[in-house]
Amino acid sequence: MPPRKKPKSSASKLNKESSANSSQPSSIQQLFRRHIQNSQSTSNSHTSTADHPVDQQNVNGLASDTAVLTPQNPLGTLIEIPDDPKDMDQQQLTEASPEISKNLRRFSPGMLIKPSQVEAGGEITWKFSPVNERLRAAAKQIPKMMDLTENSLGIKSSTIRPCSLDKTQCPTSGITSKVEQWLSSPSKKVSKRPTFAANRVMERVKPSADGELEIFNTSSSGNSPFQTPPSLSCPPNKLPSTVTCSAACGLTGGGQHKRALLELLDQVEDVISADDKTANDVGTVLAQVRVEDDSMCSVVDYAVDEGPTLPKKHSSRSPDSYFLVLEVSEKRGLAGSSRVQCPYKVLRLLDEHTGVECALYLWDEWFYSTVSPGDSINVIGEFDGDGKCDVDHQNNFLILHPDTLIAGTRVAASFGCPRRTVLDERLRSNEHAAAALDGTLLHQVFQAGLTQESPSEEGLQEYASIVIKKNIESLYACGVHERDVKATLFGAIPKMLGWIRHFRYPKDSGIPTVNFGSTIGEKKVKISEVIDIEEMSWAPKYGLKGMIDASVRVIVESDMNTVNEKIMPLEFKSGKAPGGQSSTEHSAQVILYTLLMSERYLKHIDNGLLYYLKSEQTHGISVQRSDLVGLIIRRNELANDILVASTTQQLPPMLRNPNMCGYCRHLDVCTIYHKADGGNAESSGLGDVFDTHVSHLSNLHFKFLQHWDRLIDLEAREMQLLRKDIAHPHGSKGSHSANYLSSMVLDMTNGFPHHNTHKETRFIYRFVRQNSSNSRERVPSEDTIMTGTPATDDLDSKLRTGDRVVLRTEFSHLTVANGIIADISRNHVSVSLSKRLRLPWSEPSSEASNLSHEVWRIYKDEFMTSFSVMRFNLMQLFVQNGQSIRKMIVDLEPPRFDNGSILSQDPAISYIWSEKSLNNDQRQAILKILTAKDYALILGMPGTGKTSTMVHAVKALLIRGSSILLASYTNSAVDNLLIKLKAQGIEFLRIGRDEAVHEEVRESCFSAMDMCSVEDIKNKLDQVKVVASTCLGINSPLLVNRRFDVCIVDEAGQIALPVSIGPLLFASTFVLVGDHYQLPPLVQSTEARENGMGISLFRRLSEAHPHAISVLQNQYRMCRGIMELSNALIYGDRLCCGSAEVANATLMLPTSSSTSSWLKKVLEPTRTVLFVNTDMLRAFEAKDQNAINNPVEASIIAERS
Repeated sequence: MPPRKKPKSSASKLNKESSANSSQPSSIQQLFRRHIQNSQSTSNSHTSTADHPVDQQNVNGLASDTAVLTPQNPLGTLIEIPDDPKDMDQQQLTEASPEISKNLRRFSPGMLIKPSQVEAGGEITWKFSPVNERLRAAAKQIPKMMDLTENSLGIKSSTIRPCSLDKTQCPTSGITSKVEQWLSSPSKKVSKRPTFAANRVMERVKPSADGELEIFNTSSSGNSPFQTPPSLSCPPNKLPSTVTCSAACGLTGGGQHKRALLELLDQVEDVISADDKTANDVGTVLAQVRVEDDSMCSVVDYAVDEGPTLPKKHSSRSPDSYFLVLEVSEKRGLAGSSRVQCPYKVLRLLDEHTGVECALYLWDEWFYSTVSPGDSINVIGEFDGDGKCDVDHQNNFLILHPDTLIAGTRVAASFGCPRRTVLDERLRSNEHAAAALDGTLLHQVFQAGLTQESPSEEGLQEYASIVIKKNIESLYACGVHERDVKATLFGAIPKMLGWIRHFRYPKDSGIPTVNFGSTIGEKKVKISEVIDIEEMSWAPKYGLKGMIDASVRVIVESDMNTVNEKIMPLEFKSGKAPGGQSSTEHSAQVILYTLLMSERYLKHIDNGLLYYLKSEQTHGISVQRSDLVGLIIRRNELANDILVASTTQQLPPMLRNPNMCGYCRHLDVCTIYHKADGGNAESSGLGDVFDTHVSHLSNLHFKFLQHWDRLIDLEAREMQLLRKDIAHPHGSKGSHSANYLSSMVLDMTNGFPHHNTHKETRFIYRFVRQNSSNSRERVPSEDTIMTGTPATDDLDSKLRTGDRVVLRTEFSHLTVANGIIADISRNHVSVSLSKRLRLPWSEPSSEASNLSHEVWRIYKDEFMTSFSVMRFNLMQLFVQNGQSIRKMIVDLEPPRFDNGSILSQDPAISYIWSEKSLNNDQRQAILKILTAKDYALILGMPGTGKTSTMVHAVKALLIRGSSILLASYTNSAVDNLLIKLKAQGIEFLRIGRDEAVHEEVRESCFSAMDMCSVEDIKNKLDQVKVVASTCLGINSPLLVNRRFDVCIVDEAGQIALPVSIGPLLFASTFVLVGDHYQLPPLVQSTEARENGMGISLFRRLSEAHPHAISVLQNQYRMCRGIMELSNALIYGDRLCCGSAEVANATLMLPTSSSTSSWLKKVLEPTRTVLFVNTDMLRAFEAKDQNAINNPVEASIIAERS
């Protein structure tokens, strides 16, 4: 237990003259001030939340103007600190709660972290703590341990301990001492959230005496729109009132990178063994402190420490490396030549690619970055010979969690409300707005005009008509008529055409002038080439991604008649030029696009164009360093918010603005989450509006929501590891090689064919393995270089026709395009793209040659949107209009059935009794469906004719005139049922992509129908009573506002509960068909599976209400011997043979005199079930990219022939 600390002198007050002399803030700076004020008001509201009482043992003694997050409170909950500094002396430091320790069982790389403190200099350090030898030995002996611990969130409280460093340091300010003591004091209280989850920090801005917010400005080039990030809490010459305690509370941010930490365990061991030595090397030396009076500014002279002592083995880093954060230290020292005391951070890093150690210093705004040991970062800047690098307002950048690629539009929009942006990232709603649709269509027409050689009004009008037809489904979903949309597009074409002619084809005397701001001023601009439109750009270096409206080559003329040719992003806005926050967001979007294009085109891009159609204004965007600092810090904060939400289910605080919140698309979801996290009407800032949205929910509902929300996040993180390979600069290390094809080259034999549909033109590119018989000799592939063995020609992977894929260059690691697999075999794969494949740096004249010589990787694009759909489905149970389905699924109310008295004259019942092909079990199952008022469950054991039963059930429901929605998880399951319906002459509509639909039912897809108007769609949907889709494809615009009488979900036992909910929302009654005794839902995450994600909705309802089940047990697939084995292992003698012929069926296989005697016994028809013991053979299992096989046993089977 550390000794008690005596009160220290108060920190000097801030010199108010500095703020008085600062320049007047711009309107964009006012945006940041409002952002900070909103955060501050939110924090103050949380202090009064009755649901989270303050544990005074953790907070006594801190200054009254200090707000910090305590580990035992949910993220976003702030605590008022008492003003009596003497209370700290009376604080008894407690041991870690035994309740925490007993609940934590698994090893996690988080166990390698410990907080330590130095009482002087305000230094707080988080580092790797020593690991016992047994643990290290286990990690070496079990290579797969990283897979077992990937999802572990446990952390031993004993490893979170203070470490005693040099106690002879000079005293510093009282507030620092109090913060240190708070950090070193474990909590007695165990909250509803794990203590290790609270690594979110809320920094605050200190109000000045005149009520204004003091914002630190280090820019030497004047005011910048993005120079002060929202998290900046105080100027650098004032000690921060909030200490970033992300690591001391556990490694929320480190969960995503724990696998990397284990892979680097050998390199880290050297660091661990030198733990005590390092602890003595990282102290801050205080040279002189003189405090004259509380009313006077203290005179402090600091010596900047040299940081952690680094091994001499340092070598040059790889330019594409990511770093693992080993240690974070907070210190105070001198900033530049101003001799002003300034807090800074030192990050001790490990290069994940080379294993080299280095140090990163965070100054100015970057000091407030929330970074923890175990996090993965990227550093854009050079390290010196000693392995050190400074990131400050003028130099270099820090990218936090670079594997989390965030869209530039998300970053730009997050200034208004970070919580809304995180919800946008986590939820995929089914909204269709006419205004958004108009903007999308105007984009397409404008882009077409840009790319045409000689655009004309008639040509663009013709194209606008084509665009309307391509998007006719969206028009139907928005409830607008194509006539109105056509009028909007035609009315905008003259303005578009005028702009295109003005900027692309100007006359010599009329070259347009664009203002690029005060730094550059006005420039004459002419677009010489439109390089690409809707260009997909990923920049893992910056942790960003985006779709750029148009990439253009621009000729820029200055006043001195100098001409420069530049590449720029052109952003198109269909409205008029706004003011205030919207204008800032648009500018931020263009600035971030310049970063994306710089990475994609391998050249510095520092300008962009922003065109507003309605007001006919064109703005030039000039990128300044100070702009990028603010935007990248905001991007880092957003990445941390997203990661915290995915690991702790904690969102950024509510905005507390009734005017903005009242019109937010996430109002329902936002308030429900806030209530689930312990919030109330007062802390939400919405008053009665809040209660209106949550009063219908009980504690049981919130527990159900939190439980499944966490399970979805666990599974999403596991799948994110697969997607991480695409974003990582070095790609996959082979652990998930089945999800991609490497060393692929284009097969140029037949050129690049394309085909047209009624919607779009698709371009087909055929790839084969490098150095295969179908491709000419090329340079060795990366796989060959790394492994020493050439890649095989056999394309053995998990990729299938219809899969979404991403194309990435093998050596430059550039993501070029995304598409869909049109065809795949064992020696080739054909990828369908929406536009021509091109390399960004390639000139048109050499494009074909460059493509032919490029080596590619084809990654399966793990569809992360499925998890956002799952969260959206889950939330629909708890909104106000979800009462009916909530009662059935969450409250488990028993389903209701008709008593049968009114069914005697039902023609559907008559049909069922007259159908001779049905057995008694099948009739009873269909009757169960027909009598259900809420839902029915059909347990279809193997071979019992489940699909045939569903066909007859559909026919019976159609006799009643019911509308039916058919759904299943996979396309193949949906199509198998539809093929049988087609054989019965039943008309249906299949919703789905052509590439994923079986060819026998493809003609029933909407894409195969000639729908020219919204009225055609209405008529078709009114005519068709049966609609089929996968569970994740249910959000089609064709189904907006559509209700069905019955929803039938096939293979329901294999579908995860949140996925099953989607189609059920469209019907008043549902039927689940499946067998939970067979395959459960496929869950990749071990932790999610162990905590119940493998329990399907079918199983949940079956176990709760057995009377709702109708069992199909007469099977027609297995002879008696095989069936008896199934009964003994699984079904408990409930399976029966459907007929004597089935029971006595045998298989006659020919044998010859040369057949081995043992094989003749095996092939005897009377031996229906036989186990062959191969233990005496060297029949070892082998694992390929897809599955486990046994070549020796396979050869034994092949011997028969």
